[in-house]
Amino acid sequence: MHLSPRLDVRALARRAAALRPRRRRGGTVTVPEAESAGRERLRDLAALLCELGAELLRAGERTAEVERVLHDVAARYGMRVRSFVVPTGLFVRVGGGPDGRGGELDFSPVEGPALRLDQVEALQSLVERMRAKEVPFEEARRALREVRERPERFSPAATVLGYVLLTVGLGAMRHATVPAVIGYAVLGTGVGLLRLFGDRLPTTRTALPVIAAILVTAVSLRWAGPLLHEAPTVLYIPPLIAFLPGAALTLGAIELATGAALSGIARLAGAVNVLLLLALGILVGTELLRARPAGGPAPEPLGAWAPWAGVLLLGFGFLLYFSAPPRVTGWLLGALLVERLVQSVASEFAGPTFGAFAAGMLLPPMATWIERRSHTPDQVVFLPCFWLLVPGAVGLTSVSEIIVQGDTTGGLDSLVTMTVTVASIALGVLVGAGLQRHPRLSLGEPAPATPSANPAATPSGASSDTPPDTPSDTPSDTPSATPGDSTEPAGTEAGH
Repeated sequence: MHLSPRLDVRALARRAAALRPRRRRGGTVTVPEAESAGRERLRDLAALLCELGAELLRAGERTAEVERVLHDVAARYGMRVRSFVVPTGLFVRVGGGPDGRGGELDFSPVEGPALRLDQVEALQSLVERMRAKEVPFEEARRALREVRERPERFSPAATVLGYVLLTVGLGAMRHATVPAVIGYAVLGTGVGLLRLFGDRLPTTRTALPVIAAILVTAVSLRWAGPLLHEAPTVLYIPPLIAFLPGAALTLGAIELATGAALSGIARLAGAVNVLLLLALGILVGTELLRARPAGGPAPEPLGAWAPWAGVLLLGFGFLLYFSAPPRVTGWLLGALLVERLVQSVASEFAGPTFGAFAAGMLLPPMATWIERRSHTPDQVVFLPCFWLLVPGAVGLTSVSEIIVQGDTTGGLDSLVTMTVTVASIALGVLVGAGLQRHPRLSLGEPAPATPSANPAATPSGASSDTPPDTPSDTPSDTPSATPGDSTEPAGTEAGH
C-alpha cells in the first residue's frame, strides 16, 4: 500500500503541542481559544461567571481580583470575557470579538451576608479547580450551591462563645483590667445572642447595629461606673466588633489606589454609613441614661502581656464565630501574632503610621506562604488580620467623640488618625502584593483541527512538502489580541 502524502512527524508534534496549555515568561499560561461556540454555551458560561463573581465579592475579594479570576476561568473554557465589577453586582459579557461586540451579556447582584471562613475556603478551592481545568457547568453550579448551603461548623452556643472571645480579645488589646474584661464578656454575650437571633431575621439586619449600640451604651452607662469602676466609654467599642467596618475601609482605600474609583467610593460610603449608624445608637443610648459615678478607685491594668493574650483570644474567636476549619488554627494564630509583632516593632521604630504600613506589606506574602504550605486559602488569613489592625474601632471612636461628646478637636484628631492608618495599611498591602507573581491564563490561537487519518481527505492541491501552519510556529511571547492579555483587567471601571 502506498500513501501519497508523507507523514510529517514534526508537524504532528507541533499540532499536539498547540493543544496543550503553554507557559510563557512571567507565569502566563496560554490555552487555545474555542474557535466557535453556540449561543447556549455562551449564555451558560456568562451565567456561571456571574454567579462565581457574586460569591467572590461576598467572600471579601477586591473587584480587580474578581475580574482576574473571571478572566482566567473564561480562558480555561476558551472564551473571551469582559466584565464590570462593583461591590454590589457585576456585568459579564462572554464571547464576541476583540472589540467587545457580540457575545452574551449577563448580570448578577450581590445578595446575602458575607461568607464564613469555611465557605471562603470551599469557594477558593473551587476557583483553583476551575483555573486548572474545564469544569462542567452543572458540576460548577452544584459546587457553588454547596458553598452557599454549607451548614455552620459549630453550634449556636459555640458561635456565641466565639463572639465573646472576639470582644474580650479586642478589649484586652485596647484597655485591659480585670473589671473591664468582665464587662467585655458580659456585653459580648448580649450582643452575640442579639446577632444570633438577628441573623435569622433578615428584615432586622439593617437596624441591628443601631439596636446593639443602644443596648451596649445604656448598660455601660448604668452599671460600668458603680460596679466595674471603669469609664463607660471604655466598654462601648469592643462589644460592637462584628459591626466595625475595618476591612471595608481598608479595601475601599485599596480600590481607590488601584484606580477602581467607583468600587472604592462604594465601599467607603458603606463603611461610613455603618459608623454613623453605630454612632447614632451610642447617641440614643446616652440620651436615655446618664452615666453614674464610679464607686471606687480605678483598677490597675493587667500588664504588657494582656494585648498578646488578646491577640490569641481574637484568633480563637475567629475560629468559632466565623466557622473556620480547625486545621487552620495554628496557621491563623501564628499569622495574627506575627502581624501584631511586626506592627509593634515597626511602631516603636518609626511611629504607628509606619507600623500599619509594615503590617499591611507583610500580609500578602505571608498569606501566600501559608497557602502553599497548608493549602489554606489566603482569604482565611487576610480577613482576620484585617480585623487585627482595627481601623474601624478608631473610626467609631472618632465619630462618637464628635457626635456624642461634642469633642470636635479630639474627634477630628482621631478621624485623621484613622484616615492615615487606613491609607498606610492599604499602601502596605499594595506593595506586598506587588512583590508577588501570580500565574495568569491567556487565550492563544484557536486549536487546529485534528488531522484526518484518511489520505483521501487531503486536498489534491495540497503539497506534502509544506508543513502546516500551526499556532506553535508563532513566537510564544507574542500573545493574541485579547482583552485579558493587557496589563490591566479588561473590565476595569475606567474602561466603561
